[in-house]
Amino acid sequence: MAVEWTITIEGKSEFGDVCRREVRVDKSWERLFDGDIGLSIDDGKKIMAALQSEVVNQEVNAYALFRRVCPDCHTFRPVKDYTARRIRTVFGTVEVRNPRLLMAFQKRV
Repeated sequence: MAVEWTITIEGKSEFGDVCRREVRVDKSWERLFDGDIGLSIDDGKKIMAALQSEVVNQEVNAYALFRRVCPDCHTFRPVKDYTARRIRTVFGTVEVRNPRLLMAFQKRV
């Protein structure tokens, strides 16, 4: 192996939560001898897919947290269960964890 690159993607939410992910790109001597200098298109796709996955998951988690707040009583709604959902983006499809919330029934007057 000629060079092993480790790229760390780090994000911080407004709540102070830090998410970190590492992407490794290996460059072998054979690729260098074949004239393959720099990152390949596949390497770029791998890096962008990891970046997109982290950004989308962070945004989905923040959105789900805000949606859990009941507009009437301002408490968190309970989560019934979680499902998987696929979101298509410009850099590929990202699978996210989707909470199903229990909705409180409104009081009838």
